[in-house]
Amino acid sequence: MFSKGICIRGIKPLSANQFSHAPLAKPPRKTVPFRMAYKDTMFRSLFNNEKSLLELYNALHGTSHSERDTEIIINTLDETLVSRRRNDISFTLNGRLVVMLEHQSSVNENMPFRFLQSISRIFENGIPDKKAVYRRKLVRLPWPEFIALINAPGRFPDRKALRLSDSFMDTPGFDEARLELEVMVYNINEGQNPEVLARSATLKEYAYFVARARWHIEAEKRRQGTASEAKVIRAAIRSAVRECKAKGYLLDYWGKMTEEEMNVFDIEWDHDTALEVSREEGIEEGMEKGRAEKERQLLALIDQGYTVEDLKRELSARA
Repeated sequence: MFSKGICIRGIKPLSANQFSHAPLAKPPRKTVPFRMAYKDTMFRSLFNNEKSLLELYNALHGTSHSERDTEIIINTLDETLVSRRRNDISFTLNGRLVVMLEHQSSVNENMPFRFLQSISRIFENGIPDKKAVYRRKLVRLPWPEFIALINAPGRFPDRKALRLSDSFMDTPGFDEARLELEVMVYNINEGQNPEVLARSATLKEYAYFVARARWHIEAEKRRQGTASEAKVIRAAIRSAVRECKAKGYLLDYWGKMTEEEMNVFDIEWDHDTALEVSREEGIEEGMEKGRAEKERQLLALIDQGYTVEDLKRELSARA
């Protein structure tokens, strides 16, 4: 039985009796001032509280847990699973379920492995007596659940399960994985998973903001032409925020922002966009190099006296 709070790389310790079956009194929460410079992502800032997490959990599972009969304790990692910015939330529900939740702007096939690393550390640090695992008595662990929410552009299904076993190398004689971890990935782009968005106002409004921000970024690029990326992002974000306010979306969130914090918020979005652009440019650069290499090979064959029919046969053989 877990008898000590979990403490891992800056995770706030959980209460000693967190995993007991008895009802728990809700611990007092510290009021943390809103600071985007804190490197919280917008997603984490919106959902890093018991009320929003319960709303999100109910929306994803189609359940109706109430605040009165549900105990949620947040133990968010200070170090993120993927980057220097906080985009993950770990919490325990009713002392028996550890939920690890992560938000990404794109799909990463290595999420199951990252979750495996994190949950292993959480379980290990939750056992006060390290020798207990070598004794005969079973060490009881809370049931883990792994969820990823994505705003990936392009085509992606409403939901998809990513499994650790998909990363295992093909080995003759081994067809069934002896170790498995499943991450359920939900696409929360506007228009995707409508039933989930309908059950969570916060998630719906967040998805709307992301969609409008992306639309305005493309519109500003066309309008401003050679303007800097930062200027484009700033104008696009301001437009998206105005549209959200006009619809009454995320008013509490925007209301907490000072002008300075809004500027930092722009920078955060600029960081994300820069990463996406960098990836796209890398792909384009690779394709361009590939085209250049094919052209070089064709010219070399022509210099050798190959006819058009010869070139067709040669290219067909290399395909």
